[in-house]
Amino acid sequence: MDKSIRRVLAITVVLTLLVFTAGCSGGGSKPAEEKPAEGSNAPQLKNEYKLTMNVAPETKWGQGGMKFAELAKEYTGGKVNIKVYPNAMLTGGDQMRQAEMVQSGAIDFMLNSTINIAPTIPEFDAFGLPFLFPSYEAVDAAIEAGAADPLFKALEKYNMVGLAWGENGFREVTNNKRPIKTPDDFKGLKMRVVTPMYIDIMRALGANAISMNWGEVFTALQQGTIDGQENPIVGIIIPTKIYEVQKYLTNWHYSYDALALAVNKDVWNSFPPDIQEQLKKAAEDAMAYQKQISREGLAEGIEFLKQQGMIITDLTPEEIAVFKEKVKPVYEKYAEKVGLEIVKGFEEAVAKAAK
Repeated sequence: MDKSIRRVLAITVVLTLLVFTAGCSGGGSKPAEEKPAEGSNAPQLKNEYKLTMNVAPETKWGQGGMKFAELAKEYTGGKVNIKVYPNAMLTGGDQMRQAEMVQSGAIDFMLNSTINIAPTIPEFDAFGLPFLFPSYEAVDAAIEAGAADPLFKALEKYNMVGLAWGENGFREVTNNKRPIKTPDDFKGLKMRVVTPMYIDIMRALGANAISMNWGEVFTALQQGTIDGQENPIVGIIIPTKIYEVQKYLTNWHYSYDALALAVNKDVWNSFPPDIQEQLKKAAEDAMAYQKQISREGLAEGIEFLKQQGMIITDLTPEEIAVFKEKVKPVYEKYAEKVGLEIVKGFEEAVAKAAK
């Protein structure tokens, strides 16, 4: 082969090797970074999501929150990990700020009483209207009939999505002064309550209503700063040992306390459809469990309170009717705030369940 041809071939080989080496080395242009598939712009899941509730884990309410966290992890195959923060610790003990912080996205999830949500979203006072529900069966009938759906719809206007309903239960009244059988028995009693509707109810009955965060109540009862309070038996009175600082309890089912399991809307939209479906099922199953354990211990709970020395007063339908008439103006006032169409939906469901 001619020397000049061999020289050209040699130069060509060298140049080819140099180009190949440059392409494989760290110098020169770098390979393009791997990009997500076109149209796949879903946010990454967080390592941990926060859930707030304003009670301790050992309460029936608290157990519901823990069960949701457990099922959320199970149903999503470990993709969604929820840490439960009890006793409103994320809001410095201020139970009324929880909805606000979920709305803003500072907290991801909440298992919150409708009572605590109502000051922000008035529709949530629907469940607590005085003497609306005569029984747990009536509550179930109203939810199954869709009467509560407008409440979750209202939640969306505040950047939240409702997932399922739980329950704290019917609120019964306790005090240290005397048995309560008539509205006159409330006169002069210093009663702890939370929101404006309950303040108005107590004032209509002649009591001195005092708004107070739950964390302060036990000591206030112990020291006589207040005379009484109102809460569900199994949900709050027994697990928080209110019976140690209260002598009298009246069973009157005057107000029902529902729990809303909800999530920040932006957080919810960050989940792909399959995880949304799994979380929805986790919420429904957890709240079904929570309701079950709340109700199954009620009869035993009343007997337990009697054994602890509490004097239990059971009101007759006729005695309850007197209270109902006394607080009728309060009912009408807050029915307007809730929305008359929403209240009508609840009333019709309750009436149908009674037939």
